[in-house]
This record gives sequence, C-alpha cells and structure tokens, in this order.
Amino acid sequence: MIIPSVPTDEWQRLQALMATGLLDSPPEARFDRLARIAQSSFGVDIALVSLVDSERQWFKSAQGLGDVCETGREISFCGHAILDSGLLVVEDAHLDPRFFDNPLVLQPPHIRFYAGAPLHTSGGYRIGTLCIIDSKPRAFGAAESELLRIMADSVEEQINQSQLTELRRSLKESESRAQLVIEGANIGVWQCDMQTGSCEFNERWADMLGYRLAELGPLTIDIWKSRVHPDDVACAMVAMERHLAGNAPVYEGKFRMKHKAGHWVWLQSRGRLFSRDDDGQPLMMYGTHADITAERETLAQLERKNRALQLLNRIAFELDGSLDQQITQALALGCDYLQLELGIVSEILGEVYAVRWVAAPPEAEVAPGLHFVLEQTYCHLLLQQPGVLAIQHMGHSSFQQAECYRQLGLESYIAIRLLVDGQLFGTLNFSAVAPREWPFDDTDRMFIGLLAHWLGDMLGKRAQQERLDKLVEQTPGMLYQYRLWPNGHSAFPYSSSGIEQIYRVSPEAVKENADVVFERIYAPDLEQVSASIQASERHLAIWHTQYRVVQQDGSLRWVEGRARPERLDDGSTIWHGYLTDIQHEKQAELALADSEQRLRGLFELSSIGISLNDFSTGAFIDVNRALLAAIGYDKASLLRLDFRELTPAEYKARDRQALVELKLDGRYAPYEKEYIRRDGSRFPVRQQGMLIRDAAGRTLLWSLVEDISALKQVEQMQKEFVATVSHELRTPLTSITGSLGLLNQGVLGDLPAKAGQMVRVAHNNSKRLNLLINDLLDMEKLVAGKMPFCLQACDLAELVHEAVEMNRPLGKERGVRLEMGTMAAGARVQADRDRLLQALFNLQSNAIKFSPEQGRVLISTEWQGTDRLRILVRDQGEGIPESFRARIFQKFAQADSSDTRKKGGTGLGLAITRELLERMGGSVDFESTPGQGSCFWLEIPAAE
Repeated sequence: MIIPSVPTDEWQRLQALMATGLLDSPPEARFDRLARIAQSSFGVDIALVSLVDSERQWFKSAQGLGDVCETGREISFCGHAILDSGLLVVEDAHLDPRFFDNPLVLQPPHIRFYAGAPLHTSGGYRIGTLCIIDSKPRAFGAAESELLRIMADSVEEQINQSQLTELRRSLKESESRAQLVIEGANIGVWQCDMQTGSCEFNERWADMLGYRLAELGPLTIDIWKSRVHPDDVACAMVAMERHLAGNAPVYEGKFRMKHKAGHWVWLQSRGRLFSRDDDGQPLMMYGTHADITAERETLAQLERKNRALQLLNRIAFELDGSLDQQITQALALGCDYLQLELGIVSEILGEVYAVRWVAAPPEAEVAPGLHFVLEQTYCHLLLQQPGVLAIQHMGHSSFQQAECYRQLGLESYIAIRLLVDGQLFGTLNFSAVAPREWPFDDTDRMFIGLLAHWLGDMLGKRAQQERLDKLVEQTPGMLYQYRLWPNGHSAFPYSSSGIEQIYRVSPEAVKENADVVFERIYAPDLEQVSASIQASERHLAIWHTQYRVVQQDGSLRWVEGRARPERLDDGSTIWHGYLTDIQHEKQAELALADSEQRLRGLFELSSIGISLNDFSTGAFIDVNRALLAAIGYDKASLLRLDFRELTPAEYKARDRQALVELKLDGRYAPYEKEYIRRDGSRFPVRQQGMLIRDAAGRTLLWSLVEDISALKQVEQMQKEFVATVSHELRTPLTSITGSLGLLNQGVLGDLPAKAGQMVRVAHNNSKRLNLLINDLLDMEKLVAGKMPFCLQACDLAELVHEAVEMNRPLGKERGVRLEMGTMAAGARVQADRDRLLQALFNLQSNAIKFSPEQGRVLISTEWQGTDRLRILVRDQGEGIPESFRARIFQKFAQADSSDTRKKGGTGLGLAITRELLERMGGSVDFESTPGQGSCFWLEIPAAE
C-alpha cells in the first residue's frame, strides 16, 4: 500500500477547508441528493462527498456506506485524488500497486473500483472529492468521466454558495463602517439632495450602464427612476421610504437598470441619510451602486441546477406506476424544467423514426405510434455525432420543410441520443411550437444527459426483465427462492408459474403460506427432504435431492430440486434454485434398474458362459460363473487375460472372419471352436456375439460361449451307433429283401392269396428299410466328409427329365402326375450328376408323398442372374406348418413326429439334400403357403 503524499499547499488547503464551515457539520439534503444521484446514475455500491482533513477523510455525505462517517487519511483513496485536478480512476484495485493491499480493498467495503473528482474552493484549493465506489471492477470511459466531473461541479457550486452567502453577510457589516464615497473606487457612488431631487454619480456608475458620465448630463432622482426596470421601481422606492422614515438603518435595494446596449444590468444600491434640515426633513443621502449581474446570474444558474437536480432526484426515486407511466411523467417534468411544450422518446427502427412515449398538451397532434422517415428528422444528425442537438429557430434551418416539422409545427428543438445497454435505441426530444431564445448551457446539458441516462437504464432493465421472464417461462419446472429463519419460520419470497404444474398451487398462495409446499410432499420422503435442507443450511452446501409429490388424484410424481444457499445478515438462509419434473426419467431409471437386476440374475444363473470384452483391446470386463466353471479360472485371473489367449491357433482364421462380420453387421453367427482350459486341456464350444456401446461411447463385445462337450459326445455316440447298426443290418436285410422278392415273383410257385399279400407287404417294407439304411450311411459319409464328388458340366434339362422318369412310377403308385414345366434354354450346371439327381429325387419324392390323390407335381428351371440356375419343384399339398419351418432341414426332422403320423420317412431327405447342395456350391430353400402347397428349389452354379 502507498500512503498518499501531502500537497505542497497543504497549510493553505486546510485553511480553505476550515473556511467552508462544512467540516464536522450536520448532514445536508443538498449534498445527499447529489451523492444519491451519482450512486444511481453509475449504478455503484457507494457514492461519497469526502473532505480530506489533516489526519482523516470526513464524509459530508455517504450513500451506501452505512453509519461510517470517516476513515484515516493514510488509507484513503481520496488522499491520492486531491493531488491532481484531474479525475482519479482505479478500474481494478487488485491490479493497482497503490491499493492492492489496502485494508479498504481486503476488508469491507472491499473496494475494487474507484473514481474520484476533486472538489475545489473558489480559491482553487482541492479540499475533497465526489467519488463513486464499487465492489466489482469496471471500465470507466470518457463519457462517464465527463458526467462525474459535471456532478462534482454541482457539489463545488454548493460549497462555494455557502462561502458566497458568508461573504455577503460580512460585506453588509463592513459596508456600514466603510466610507461611502471613495473617488476612484471600483463601485458606483452617488449622492442625492432629497429636497431638490438633484443627483450626482461618479464615472464608475455611468460605466456600469455603458455610458460616459458626460453623456448623461444633469441627473435627478426622477431620471434615475426612469432608467430602473418598471417591475423593480416600486420595491426600490419602498426600501428607500423605510430608511428615510427611520425604520431601517440603511437603505438597500436590488434592481435592474437599462444599459446603453438595451439589456438590463442588475445593481445593488446601498445608502444612508447623512443629514436632515432643521425641520427634520431628509437633506443629503449618500450611497453606492455595485454591479451584481454576474452574481445574480450565478445564483440563478445555481438555483436552476438545484432545481434540475431536485427534478432528477424526483424522477429517479419518487415516480411510481408502470414503466410507461413513469416515462411519461419524466417527460412532463422535463418539459416543465426546459420550458418547452413537447417531450418525446422515440425509437429508431432502421430508416423509420417511431414515436414511443409522449408528454404534450391536449391540442398537440402527436401520439405514440406516429412514424416519420428518419432522414426527414433532425434525429439522423445525432447518429453522426455525439452530444446534444439544440436548434432555436427551425425556420432558419434546412429542415423547415421536413414532413415531421410541417405536421407538428415545431420551431425550437433539443435532442440527445438514447442508449440502451450500450446500443442505440432512439432519441430523447424536447421542442416548442414557437422560437425560443435560451442560453442552452451546461445545466441544461447535464439535465437532459442524466435524464437520457435514466431512461436508458429503465429501458435496459425492462428489456432485461423481459428476457428473464421469457427465460423463466421457457425453463421447465419452477424457479424459486426459499428463506429459512433461525426460529424455524420459512417463506417463498419468489416462485415461478411452474409451481402450479408441480404442486398445484399458485405463486401467490405459496408466498402467503410456505407450508402448502411441504404438505404436498409424499410423507415417506418428507423426513429425507427436511434433513437435506438442514444439512445444506448447516454447511452452506448445494441442496440437491429427489422426492415424490402427491398429485390431486392421489398419484405420485417424482421431482428433482437443486438450490444454492446464501446466509443473510439477519442470520436467515435463502436458497436460490429450481425444481423440475423427472417423472418419466425416474420411471425409466427405476425400470432400467429393475431390468439390470433381472439381467444380472440371468447373467449369473445362465448355464451358458457369457463374457463382456473391450472390443478394441480384447480385455475381459465381466464374465459369469458358467464360463468360469468351464475354463477353470477364477474371475480375478480371467479379467487379467485377453480373450484371444483362450483360443487355439488353428481357430484364429475363423475368429478373424467373426471380427469382419462384427464390423459389418454388429454381430457374428454361431460357430464351433475349442477353448483352452487353465490346465491346458481343450473343450468344444459354440460361440456367437454382438457389439454394443456403453454410455461413454466405448465399443464392447458380448459373447455367448456354450460348452458343447456333452453334445459332441452324444453326436459321436450317435454316429458310431448309426454306422454300426447300418453296416450290421445291411447284409441280413439284403438277403431278406432278395428272398421276399423271389417269393413275390412266384419262383417257388403260386402262394395262397393271403400269404401272397403278406409277402408283398413284407417285401415293400424291407425295401423301405433298405432306403433308410442307405440314407443313414449317406448322411454319415457327408458329415464325415467321406462322400466323393465329381463336379462337371451337365445338361440341366436332360438331368431333370431323367429325375422325373425315375420318380414317375412312385407318382403313378400314389396317383400323382409329374409334369415338366418351363425349362431354361441351353442351361448347363457345374455339379456331380449323381448327387444332383439324388437331391432332386428327394424333393420330387417328398412332393409326391405330400400331394393329394389326382394331384400334380410341376418341375421347372429358371436363371438366377447370369451365373446360377434354379430347379423348382411345386406340389399341391397342405404346405409347411409355421412351427416346422425353422427345423425343416435338420436331421430326422418330421412335421408330424407322432406314432400315428400318416406319412412315413426318416426325416433325413432334406438334411441330405442341403449337405449335397452345399458341397457343390449350391443351396436349397422353399416357399410355402399353408393349404396351398409348397415350392422347393435347388440353386446350383451354372457351367462356364
């Protein structure tokens, strides 16, 4: 901290301060008004009229500082301000080496911003400041500096007025003792023979009126009266008569006299009767004339300034009603002060001058809503230069024919730009319908400038309030203030309209009774809400909680509240916060929690292994107990592994294919592989997976890992059983079939009718059993990869014709026709001829088996693109049941698997057909409509 220096004229400065008589004097309204205006105009915390004494600074007026009346000079900012006549501006005390560690900065009032204008006595001594102080740093431009200087000048005039009053009192006392006639003195002196009326004046008196004394010739009291202003003659003569009658010790009068140039000069005349004649009649009277024009003008100006400040103070603090009403009242007061008839606040909308507020006499034809072209008004000149525009004679200007002036009939005009939040809003105008002669001075400029500042501030607050109201309206939920006193009393000073949607009460009802809010909180939640409020109040911590509110129909609605607490000077605590409806979010949250709990249960209880991995790194994130049991790891050990460490090298290619599917489709189809247990052994699994993203956007992989060791064992046992049974049955079955065939052919002679019938039945069933064994052996070979394939170019039409002829006897036996449909011309396929015939035979035999008597089976071929051919087999059967479609190509699958099924078969035909086609690079599929038949097709690559 730097202690202020002592001015070189300190002793004289202190003498001038004492001479003002202001130090330690009672408060005065005139200084308080000026300080309040400064505080309001600049929107600061504190405004002071400070007088700097030898060891202290004492406040003649302190607005915003409470009961503090003085501080030490060594820590004062004003002590620095009086070292120079210019303004001292400290925009941020924390950055100024003179003040950053000053107690007034570090402690209350926590000064961050200071601007002080020195106050001068009439002798030029700087005795104090008018200063403004704020607890926030702020910028202070040239316009603000000029305004603060103007206000300080007004304070100086009040100080010097006191000195002037004291001076006049002193002069009155000295004049009664001084010689009245001192030739050559700088005052006019006179003497008058009261009996003859003749008068004598000195040269200085004549000079006051603009004459040489010789120009005036002989003067009498009547000539003197003729030169006095008619309004002042009676008053001057009454004062003289009182003195001549002995009712006043001296004669004193103030009046105006006509100057040679035609204007009026204010004179102060003082005189005394020196002699009387023997009869006691007045004889000789002597006196002085002093030119007090400047004093009168100064006093008039000071009175005008005081009146202007009083009006501004009234405008700032005493107007009431709506904003529109206050602005209209302010315009009327401005018209009265400036003695003009019309006051307007306009808004500039692009190229349009729009009248917004008006104060005008009833006969004036102007009202809000009136519009003019901006270029036809004087206001556009204000856009080119700052300051006040004043025109005394419109008719002498280039705008005398402008539409607005011809319509309104204006002659005298004053205007200033109106800024709102630093942006041009429009203008403040005052005008009259007749030319007016007026010296538009600094007082007028100050008045209209401060009035424009007040208007801009009011409009800015309204715009800010409108934005705030709109924001509050658009904010979901409710904004509020909740206040709690130490005695337990509470209130809601403010709540937005959103309270009606949440609590079903109005803001007015809550303001009157805060308990209605707590009465609507669900009882089981009320204790938790009260405890959270108490904890927030105790620690001044953010209040944040969720609870339920009882609705009018008895239902419950979840809400969430958040508020920031603030401790006030009276010990109460006020929360500023908001409350919002979270019913849907809470329902979703609770449903998600229930879902997660159920999924976790399924996850842990599932007999299939489940793992969650980071897709980018492969690291395990979570696994269930089934997977841990299968691979023999504990959870902590497994989570340290990469899932690729569990896969044998020969499956890496298939794993890479699964990764490609994941990137393309987000999932991969089930496939079989092996996993490595902790002890190094292997076991077979069926694995499938899909990608997800977590809340952070990380890509994760869910995998289902099914241990199929038992299934593989069953399959192996099945294969071994089928192979064993098939091979063991084929030899005796061949003998039985052959023998029955010979008997059926009559090789041993004709058999009795009943015996022959039984032999035929036995022979047919032996052939069916032979086909079953062949199917079982074919499936075994296909699965084991032992069935040879010889792919070659085959004529498709010839192959289809051969297959039809093979199945025609079966169709004739069942009463079903086999017909050739449309054939693809010149079609050749790349296939194993015998295996393709076998597959087509299976489809045709199935179609015959499931067709009704007298039905038909239609076989056709068609191209699929340019490189594949399709063989289609259509029947007129009952169609494929919806429940069987997913299993139709599985081994041993039967739509009717009951013991009483009407259609026989092994259930291997379609499974064998699919295996055959896939080995030849083809496929098999179908379409079916229940009750309308089915269409099965074989799709096979075309030959080059």
